[in-house]
Amino acid sequence: MWYLGDPRIALHPLYFPLFRYLHNITDMRTPKVPDPKADARQVFQVLKHGGIAIIPMDVGYGIIAIEQRALTCIVKAKRRDPDKRQAVIGSYLLHREIHALPTREADIARLLTVDLNLPLGVVAPYHFDHPIIQRIPSDVLEKGVMNGTLAMLMNAGELAEEVSLLASKEGHLVMGSSANITGAGSKITVEDIEPDILRVADIIVDYGKQKFHYPRPSSTMIDFRNIEVLRYGACYDVIQDALWRFCGIKVPDDPVP
Repeated sequence: MWYLGDPRIALHPLYFPLFRYLHNITDMRTPKVPDPKADARQVFQVLKHGGIAIIPMDVGYGIIAIEQRALTCIVKAKRRDPDKRQAVIGSYLLHREIHALPTREADIARLLTVDLNLPLGVVAPYHFDHPIIQRIPSDVLEKGVMNGTLAMLMNAGELAEEVSLLASKEGHLVMGSSANITGAGSKITVEDIEPDILRVADIIVDYGKQKFHYPRPSSTMIDFRNIEVLRYGACYDVIQDALWRFCGIKVPDDPVP
């Protein structure tokens, strides 16, 4: 694999010629504008051949895969508890297809992710008989489910949604988590990512610093069975305000403001 402008990265022996690092360019006389659609196609080619990708997400860089072996490799690189699930990288449309929510909870999810366009991890029951779910090998699916629920990150950014769209069209789910050693905090630039994480990636897309990192990077996660906050993350103050202002639902203050 190649790194634009960096002679230290050589051709990868395993897959096919592609840029390992995209858009981290040292020669700024001709700036390269990020192209999420084109980059998503390259990322998906790597994923569906069993590879691992590090990609920019609005809440920090993520590390993603499709195949079970690659997902296991991510868990080991992150030094993560293998029983801890990974989230599906999705979109509102995929959420509507796969998650099974009552009308009120579905409306709340739409308010937060469509009307207010906030990044959010939605944990909810899912349709076991959905064609994509039926196609996913059990050893892959078990990486993303717990107690009859599936976690899905929505509004993670255009590139993430494009990769998810390409995958779902071919009957795959993209899964992953933040690109960092467990407990070290999400990273908002590629330069911040630990070498052990970078080392396992087959392609790395560098769009520079990511925008949602207040009060901290990573996504806020809510269990929509009872609107319970599972993780306080980016934009939590806005999500908290919206739940009270528009839905009359009070959720706890962020314990680490």
